[in-house]
Amino acid sequence: MKVVEFLGGLGNQLFQYAFFCALQQTFPKVRADLSGYDSYGRHNGFELERVFDIRLPQLTPFERRLFNWEDRRWVSRKLRRIYGTKRAYYEEKELFGYDGAIFGDWKDRYYWGYWQHIGYIRPVADQLRTDLRFPAFADAKNIELANMLVDGNTVSVHIRRGDYLGDPLLGGICDADYYQRALTYIRQHVDSPLFIFFSDDIPWCKGNLPIANALFVDWNAGMESFRDMQLMSLCRHHIIANSSFSWWGAWFNPYPGKIVVSPSRWVTMDELDLSGIILPGFHTC
Repeated sequence: MKVVEFLGGLGNQLFQYAFFCALQQTFPKVRADLSGYDSYGRHNGFELERVFDIRLPQLTPFERRLFNWEDRRWVSRKLRRIYGTKRAYYEEKELFGYDGAIFGDWKDRYYWGYWQHIGYIRPVADQLRTDLRFPAFADAKNIELANMLVDGNTVSVHIRRGDYLGDPLLGGICDADYYQRALTYIRQHVDSPLFIFFSDDIPWCKGNLPIANALFVDWNAGMESFRDMQLMSLCRHHIIANSSFSWWGAWFNPYPGKIVVSPSRWVTMDELDLSGIILPGFHTC
């Protein structure tokens, strides 16, 4: 059996779902462990089912006991030895890396990681585009904006502050200078662009990036925050943050001529190979 632990917000869950589907192409029994969301207080919990109606096969209570290495009871340790799951835990070896050996390993495994690499997505891309369909808009503001986005050279601009401020790994990368460079690049390559700003800090956007041809989306909050990703996907081009949320917003856009502007760094660590998430077709600033 292969088990994938799901963790993090919607963007992370989408990468993990792609990894899950890639495992299903090779292995007959793949299960999801969603137990981490029982006590997860950030973001909006597990969203794939609520947003996309994705119903994953989950561990049974007995199977969870077999893979719960933190359970130190004698009976549990005995069961793990009997069923061969004692050393099943498999943590992602490298952030943003691709581990092809996983698909040749037939041992029982419990996978922990984010699996943010295009190599896990390519084999299941058609399935993802079939499975992952946003629900129709029901409110007037989003319906009006969605109708506007399908025409013209609209450009989504995602600015993530909030939990990124002061984060030692993710913070400080997409600053005002990055967005000024990105906006300039789009103006040089797109006729009459209309910039659509998505952010958890719209006042900061208006104060630090004042431009005339822009709209600011500030009404999709809480459980409706996924609507920002949905609206991003309807834009023609994209300026993304070092965030899986806007990465997927750009990925969902099927337009073959889209421009995706990305930061040249994704994290503050310099030694990582980022070619699996900052894709060759992206323009980096």
